[in-house]
Amino acid sequence: MDKNMRIKNGLVLKGQSNRFESADICISEGRISSFGAVGEPAGQEDFDAEGLYVIPGFIDTHNHGCVGVEFAAEDEDFEKARVWLAGQGITGVAPTVRAMPVEPIIGAEKNILREAGKTSKGARILGIHLEGPFVSYSRTGAMCPPERVCEPEALRRMAEGAQGMLKIMTLAPERENAAEVIKAAGELGVKISLGHSDASYGTAKAAIEAGASRATHTFNAMRPLYHRETGILGAVLTDDRVCCEMICDFVHLDEAAMDIVYRMKGAENITIISDSGYMTGLGDGEFKVGDYEQVRIVKDGVCRTEGGCIAGSCVSMLAGARNLLRMGVPLWEVSLMGSLNPAKALGVDHWLGSLEEGKAADMIVCDKELNIKAVFVDGRRVAIL
Repeated sequence: MDKNMRIKNGLVLKGQSNRFESADICISEGRISSFGAVGEPAGQEDFDAEGLYVIPGFIDTHNHGCVGVEFAAEDEDFEKARVWLAGQGITGVAPTVRAMPVEPIIGAEKNILREAGKTSKGARILGIHLEGPFVSYSRTGAMCPPERVCEPEALRRMAEGAQGMLKIMTLAPERENAAEVIKAAGELGVKISLGHSDASYGTAKAAIEAGASRATHTFNAMRPLYHRETGILGAVLTDDRVCCEMICDFVHLDEAAMDIVYRMKGAENITIISDSGYMTGLGDGEFKVGDYEQVRIVKDGVCRTEGGCIAGSCVSMLAGARNLLRMGVPLWEVSLMGSLNPAKALGVDHWLGSLEEGKAADMIVCDKELNIKAVFVDGRRVAIL
C-alpha cells in the first residue's frame, strides 16, 4: 500500500454532492485524507488524471465466478478472478453461491472465508450472496435447487457457516415459511432479495412488508408482468423500499426493458450486477461447471444450458455500465448504481462506495466512455492497463 500519494488533476465524482469537480485526491494509509486544489506540484507517487474522470470502484454483489474460477467450489483459489475483476474496474465482490444443499453451501462459504483472508492484488471480497436454496421450482433458470424445506433453522446454519459474511440471500416469497425466514434474516443482518419466483403481487408485497428489500436480476426468472395480475414484478418495480438488481448485458434484458426499470426505479434504487459465471472471460466454447458437471455452451458471447436456457452473463459489470452510458444515463448515475448502491446492500457504505474523506481509496480512473486507465484499491494501483 502506498502510504501517501495523490491522484492529480482529475474530474472527481464527489460523494456528498454526486457532482464532478476538478480536484486532487490526497491519500494516506489507503484512505482518502482530503481533496486538494489542482495545480500543486507533483510528487513521486502521484498519478496524473488530467482530462480523465475519477469515480468509486465498482462493487459486484452477484457474481458466481469468472476466468475459470468457480465461487461455489469448496476448494478454489480466487486470485486469478480477483485480478481479472480489478482490471474490469470491480474493486469489490460478493462471491455468489448457487442453489445447492445446505452442506455444500457451508463448504463454499468456508472456502470464500479462506480466500477473503488472503492478501490479493485484485478485488476485495466484501460478503457472500446465497442465490437460494429457497427458490421456486418453477422459476429455477439454469439452477438445480435441492428438495429442501424453507425454514429459519437452515438459514441460521448457513449464516453461522459464513461467520458474519452472509450479506444477501435470494428467496422466492411463495415458499413455505418465507415470512419466518425473512424475519430471521433481519435478525441476522442478511438482506433478502426476492427472485427466482412465481409469486403473485400480494405474496411479494407481503414479503416486502416483512422486510425484503431487494430483487434478484429483475425480470429474469420471475413471473411475467400481466395486466390483471402484475405479480412479483409489479411489486418490486413500484415499491420504493426495493432496490432492483439489473443485468445490463443487453442479453438478459434488452434496452427497452432496462429503460423501464430505470424510469420506474431511478438510479437510487438500481444495482448493476454481472451474474457472471465460471466461463466469463474465457471466450466461446463448451464448459462443465460444478461438481455435477453441468454443461454450459458459450456462443457469440452468450452462455446457455444444453436446453437453450440463458445461464448467467459472460461479461463483467463494466460492459453493463457502458451499455447504460450508451442509453444516455449520465456517468454519475451509473456510478451510483455500480458503487454506492451495492455498498449499501453489503453494509459497507460507511467506508466504501463513494469518494469522501475517510473512506477507502478504491477508485477507477477512466474517460467519459468508461475506458479504464487505472484502478486503485486502498490507494494501491492494482490493474496496469
